[in-house]
Amino acid sequence: MSNRKLQNLFKSHLNILDNSPQPLKNRKAIQAITQCRTPDMGVSYYSCQSNHKPIEQYHSCRNRSCYLCSPKSKHDWVEKQKDRLLDVPHFHVIFTLPHEYLNLWRYNEKLFSSILFKASQQTLLELLSDSKYHGITPGLMIALHTWGRQLTLHPHTHCLVTAGGVNAKEDWQNIDKYLLPIRVVKKLYRGKVQSLLNRALEEKQLTLPPDMSSQMFYRLQRQTYQKEWSVRIEERYEHGKGVMLYLSRYLKGGPVKPEQIHFGGKKGICLRYLDHRDKKRKQLSLTPPELIRRILEHVSPVGMHTVRYFGIYASTHKARELESVKSKGTLCNEKLGTSEKLKDMILSCKTCGERAYLTHSRWRCQIKAFSINRAYQSPNVQQGDVADLTGKSIGRLSCFSSA
Repeated sequence: MSNRKLQNLFKSHLNILDNSPQPLKNRKAIQAITQCRTPDMGVSYYSCQSNHKPIEQYHSCRNRSCYLCSPKSKHDWVEKQKDRLLDVPHFHVIFTLPHEYLNLWRYNEKLFSSILFKASQQTLLELLSDSKYHGITPGLMIALHTWGRQLTLHPHTHCLVTAGGVNAKEDWQNIDKYLLPIRVVKKLYRGKVQSLLNRALEEKQLTLPPDMSSQMFYRLQRQTYQKEWSVRIEERYEHGKGVMLYLSRYLKGGPVKPEQIHFGGKKGICLRYLDHRDKKRKQLSLTPPELIRRILEHVSPVGMHTVRYFGIYASTHKARELESVKSKGTLCNEKLGTSEKLKDMILSCKTCGERAYLTHSRWRCQIKAFSINRAYQSPNVQQGDVADLTGKSIGRLSCFSSA
């Protein structure tokens, strides 16, 4: 099947991956991708009331990096956003981390992710709450992406910002076509990231690469202070639906789709992508190990949320502040409508056509319970599945060297 291209790619190189040093997050992703919706993951049986031949449904792994699980995960996420997004215009703001920090990112992925979220959030909320601009508290939905079109490391945040918010009088105040001055946003964002990095180094939370001293880090900071950081404010959208649906495509299922991949024999794998600079479709030839390395580089740290909400979209403010704006704008649920995909989730008996109900399940492995501290051995999990787990220093390495 075409949607199993990535799974087949990982399966064909599983021996190499099992014998290569991998961080825990990659081990989980590899196991999930190779076993998803196969007998190794377990099976559930559905039968109609007439007890005709049961339907077998192999279990999904529910890993964020697995493409096979992504359609349902995306559908569920979009459904939840309908009850959160307001039916008001939105702005789309993108904050990018300078490439000079990419080596540091690889040693501090979770810390840098937190810094990007915090710097993006504080920049927008502080400026929008300033009476010199709009003096409001907007709704923010921020999503973290770490890849570019060629799957190279390119950390950035996508921010969905309401074109309006709650002012000091707790009334809804609209924003026209002008959100914020871009130069002010760039300068404040740059200062926020640099300040958070300095604090992390002082508190010994920032891990420096073996070939970098503290003096070299401060020299790198001075160099990045002298350049203009990349921040984009897109034109105002009449509602948040477009950006939200755009983000949903990349929050689940990993950085690449099966239809982008074409196996080219001796030339390796052809990766098709759209170049955002000239809007032309291009191709990139990669060896299978290099493609796998690039995919695994973007596996999110275990337990880290890649989408976060702030302002009136935050859970702590949602109940209180949304009540004051519902009279001005309705929830996005009415705009987006209801999804028809739920109908596909109802199984019907192949013999009589009646609805089939779950009778029993059999589980073969437990991705959620996989632990680096305790290798649990059972008749259903082979010892090799948890082999070659290593310590913190190995966790920073990739499975293959860069091409």
